[in-house]
Amino acid sequence: MHNGFRQRVYNKYLYTMKHWLRYLFSKTFLKTAAVAIVVVVVSIFGSLYWLKSVTHHGKTVEVPNLKLLQLERAMAQLDSLGLQYEVIDSTHYVPGIAEGAVVESFPREYQKVKLGRTILLTTNPATLPKYPLPNYRDQLVSYVSGKFKTKGFLIDSVVMIPDLSHDLVLKVLDEKGLEAEEQQPYPTGSSFTLYVSAGQDGRTVYLPELIGLTYGEARTTLSSFSLNEGALIFMDEIEDTAGAFIMKQFPAYDLEVEVGAGSAVDLWLVADSSKVPVQPVLDSLTIDTLDVL
Repeated sequence: MHNGFRQRVYNKYLYTMKHWLRYLFSKTFLKTAAVAIVVVVVSIFGSLYWLKSVTHHGKTVEVPNLKLLQLERAMAQLDSLGLQYEVIDSTHYVPGIAEGAVVESFPREYQKVKLGRTILLTTNPATLPKYPLPNYRDQLVSYVSGKFKTKGFLIDSVVMIPDLSHDLVLKVLDEKGLEAEEQQPYPTGSSFTLYVSAGQDGRTVYLPELIGLTYGEARTTLSSFSLNEGALIFMDEIEDTAGAFIMKQFPAYDLEVEVGAGSAVDLWLVADSSKVPVQPVLDSLTIDTLDVL
């Protein structure tokens, strides 16, 4: 009985296998398999071609230098190179650069990027933000200069006036010649004149070393030393004055030289920092060291 059952199962298995083998070698199956293989191959190559066209595989371009360009010109350049862009309005106003002009891009200029890459453009605010004028009365001029700088305010000049005190800001005039009130809102980039106490004895101050600083940094340094900006001599064609570099000053920096407080220092400006002469390390003196002296 068991042998008969086994024989029937075996015969059924043989029948099924013969049926499948006959189907596998039939024209119907071979046609179906051939069509499936063609579909798979076409799909693979089609997907690869589509990915290559979308991602621009292997195609790169160089990000152009867009700094100082108006936004419309910057966008036109990116369009011509096949690059996308996104505009970010900066919250910090940069003096000396036109409103709405590009101040920074990411990725930065001259970097290689794929076609279609989005470039982030940061522009100078079209509307100048206003900040309250810091408290300045009877504060040290170096402290006031630092506070003004953090708000984006410029110090046009420092006027030394006789007083019993030394280096204290007595009053501040705005661009219209009116006395500027503490905590009064002013647009960032506004210029002010500081009136600083000079004592009664014709006080003298050390000359800071300005060579290698940007023009904006030199102005801040002069005001913190109770000195004024003198003549400006442009050695190059300069678009961004605030970012230009000081290559020469007069009177020249000397560790042992002192000048009268409120004296003017003439500045020679260049656009490229490579034109700035290298200063001997041993002859340089930081502002902090001078403050100690």
